[in-house]
Amino acid sequence: MQDVITIAGKQYTVEQIVRERDEYIRMEAAEAFFAIHELASDPSYLVRLVVARKGFEHERLVFDPDYRVRATVAKYCKHADLLKHLVDDEHEFVRFIVAKRGYDVERLLHDPDEEVAAMARHSLKQSSSTRATAH
Repeated sequence: MQDVITIAGKQYTVEQIVRERDEYIRMEAAEAFFAIHELASDPSYLVRLVVARKGFEHERLVFDPDYRVRATVAKYCKHADLLKHLVDDEHEFVRFIVAKRGYDVERLLHDPDEEVAAMARHSLKQSSSTRATAH
């Protein structure tokens, strides 16, 4: 028996959802964890963003061509080793999220984008005060 999902009164198999023209239908499928691995390759960045937000395929989506997908991976990934791929990202918003997560803030203190550097300073201050109150 094939996996099937019903969205807006219509049933879809995995193959049908991947071929569905309406990206919002494909987004709904990803929200429901249906065909989530297949939808990580979707042509729509919005669908791939949902996959990343749900915590799937981060190892692949960390290299996504769309900065919004990479920023979502930076926000939701649970493995710091993925953040090393994003600390030098070409897009400042991705680096901002990495700094907000507190990853490699010493490097990001000198980021050419002032907002990224400011977030790195803030994250460094937060981690310093957390360590000071923990002792």
